[in-house]
Amino acid sequence: MIPRGPVFRSRWRPRALAVSLAAAALLVGAASTAQAHNILVGTSPADGSIAKVVPAQVTLTFNEPALAVGTEIIVTGPSGPVQTGAAVLVNDTVTEHLQPGSPAGSYTVIYRVTSSDGHPVSGRFTFSATSPSPGQRPTGTSDTTSPASTPASASGRSPALWWALAGGAVVVLLLVVFIRIRKPRTSPRDEWDTMS
Repeated sequence: MIPRGPVFRSRWRPRALAVSLAAAALLVGAASTAQAHNILVGTSPADGSIAKVVPAQVTLTFNEPALAVGTEIIVTGPSGPVQTGAAVLVNDTVTEHLQPGSPAGSYTVIYRVTSSDGHPVSGRFTFSATSPSPGQRPTGTSDTTSPASTPASASGRSPALWWALAGGAVVVLLLVVFIRIRKPRTSPRDEWDTMS
């Protein structure tokens, strides 16, 4: 008679470990996918609003911090583009400053923000102002648009990205440990020989 108890126990452990690793990988993947793209949660000025004066800046608020690479905001008014410099990223907000002396009228804000997973999120909104902004608009042929190669200033990364990386590292480590401690398969005949 062939004893089956120790053989059964020794074979289910690697399989249980493999199933646990696969489940952990799926959970980490699902969590990082669920938090992949930034979502616009608010703007200042609000979409479709009418302000008394042209604001000094336009601010977009997202559900999580964005990456500086590829982030750009273009604000166009009655006299053309009015943004100055690169967008500024602080926590979950992206801000673009506007030129002083920008005229009254309708403004369109076009944005492209890079999510923590590297995918771009873009959109547009509009607002109007009944009076120009204080100050004098600069004269000359200076370029007021943010060049695509100028990075915005960033102040952090998304925690979801770090959790996904940490989870992936743990899965890889567990897989390496599993491979190192795993014993080669033996046939029932080999097991019988070792017990005799």
